[in-house]
Amino acid sequence: MNLSPDNADQAFMTRRIIDCCLREDICGIVSKAEMCQLPHGLSHCLPQQPDTHWLRITHLGADELWLPVVKAYPLQDWIGTGDAWIAVSPHSHTEVERGYRTWLQRLSHGLDEESLTLFGAYLKEADCAAEHRTLCNQAYRQYAPALSDVIELKDWSQRLLKIDQLASYLDHPFYPTARAKSGFDGAALKRYAPEFAPCFELNWLAIPNEAMTLTSPQPAHWPDFEDVGLSPALQGSHSLMPVHPLTWEVLDQYGLPEGTLRAPRTAMQVEPTLSVRTVACTRQPQWHIKLPLLVSTLGARNLRLIKPGTLYDGHCFQTLLLALKKHDPALAARYLHVDEKHGGHAAESRHLAYIVRRYPDGLENITLVPVAALASPLVDGRLFLEQLVERFHAGSLQHWLDAYLDLLLQVHLRLWLKYGIALEANQQNAVVMFEHGQPLRLLMKDNDAARLWPQRFASACPDLADLPAALQDERIRVDSSQPLAEMFCTITLQLNIVAILEALATAGLASRSSLYGTLRQRLEACLQQLEAEGIDCHDARRWLLDSPKLPVKYLLSAGSLFSKKHSGASDINKFYGYSAANFLLEDAPCSGV
Repeated sequence: MNLSPDNADQAFMTRRIIDCCLREDICGIVSKAEMCQLPHGLSHCLPQQPDTHWLRITHLGADELWLPVVKAYPLQDWIGTGDAWIAVSPHSHTEVERGYRTWLQRLSHGLDEESLTLFGAYLKEADCAAEHRTLCNQAYRQYAPALSDVIELKDWSQRLLKIDQLASYLDHPFYPTARAKSGFDGAALKRYAPEFAPCFELNWLAIPNEAMTLTSPQPAHWPDFEDVGLSPALQGSHSLMPVHPLTWEVLDQYGLPEGTLRAPRTAMQVEPTLSVRTVACTRQPQWHIKLPLLVSTLGARNLRLIKPGTLYDGHCFQTLLLALKKHDPALAARYLHVDEKHGGHAAESRHLAYIVRRYPDGLENITLVPVAALASPLVDGRLFLEQLVERFHAGSLQHWLDAYLDLLLQVHLRLWLKYGIALEANQQNAVVMFEHGQPLRLLMKDNDAARLWPQRFASACPDLADLPAALQDERIRVDSSQPLAEMFCTITLQLNIVAILEALATAGLASRSSLYGTLRQRLEACLQQLEAEGIDCHDARRWLLDSPKLPVKYLLSAGSLFSKKHSGASDINKFYGYSAANFLLEDAPCSGV
């Protein structure tokens, strides 16, 4: 049956939700179910593939559910075959059910009132995701042809913006409804989201100096009071704060410091980056501004405001990572960091804050590519990575893969094992620097949610031991290697490596067995090199090579469907289940080799 685009997007979203529920064992749908042969009397209900298995679920109410699944790899054992399943009533009435609405209703059977409320909110998020996917697919058809030769653009900042746009059309590898920008309607999506490549100007508040905290002098390209329609006499008593137009519309709901003035005119043209709430200054392309945005992504409770402390924590990690470059030649050659020393906040409010990022000089011949863009599809059917490999690695995917794995492993294993640091450098913030004739490097940014083990850091570099004292979020400091291992596994290993390997395998560019074989080889080589330098790699061998299971980030459980009390999560973005069979072990099976 041919589905309309809307129905196709709903079916796509249903399958992603089912797969995530299987990965996180939501409501025990794996652990409390059993794998069975489908009764002969039900065989006509849904088409079967030769490798279909059936998960018999009997604990979600009186009905018996039969979910068709197939073996999966690498982060879960099973995935669904589609968006439908069979429901059998106690009276043997049989019905084929489909769609995320019915699926979520089935899962929520017997839950407490708080959980039912969260399930209801997630249903709205799923609706939003399906709607936004439809709109973004339309945007792809409209804009993607012009992005076919994005690396030919002469200006590095335009290349980055257009590559961000290309990345925006690709769904998050794991969180099923990441397409939803809850708080954006369709009109807002077109006016402010990177999929539609809009330009707009920022609004401005004049905030009394006594209510305003600035971490450093404001940039020279900031507008003056006359530019935004205010009296220049305010120069000595107020400071200007940029506000995203969508946040501007609802400021009255949150309150403003006494004496604050709304500027009657907008100023400073900007364009959205992949993060949406971070915008690039059109006429000053080295400068990006991160702004609070009343939109939720990766879960309804993940509201994209800016906690004032993150201004200081992000700059602290910038300072720390730049100090390590001077301290460690092996790191010095492998990354740069954007300048994040300037920011501002008013009255400790999360909706009245901003962070400025200044990109380094010397990027003219460099193509900056967030990991999120590597597997983006071009209109000719290729992955964007294939184009990058042709241009910068003489068409050798293996040469690029070796270099990419070495870069990520050498940087992040060294940070973890020697310095006690794990960075939450997700696909959006992990930016790879491509340059002719030069090795791959990373451009780092937005490291305000890392993890740091002070004891290991102080032992490695006692002359820098005082730097972590400036960190404001106590969750950053940890007292063992486990939080570092968990962040390495779920961010560097799974988001930035496994997701790319899977994209390559799905595209038929290499077999899974060869891809994961290369990963194991490069990992072992990296550990041997670190050990030759005298770095203790016991933690990595224990967590990565001795354990039969690896942690998986359980975002749906902690960030969407259940309360912290129910899930036990202290941080909804860092809640893990040890449910992934360890694909780093030599005897790990690779399905679809």
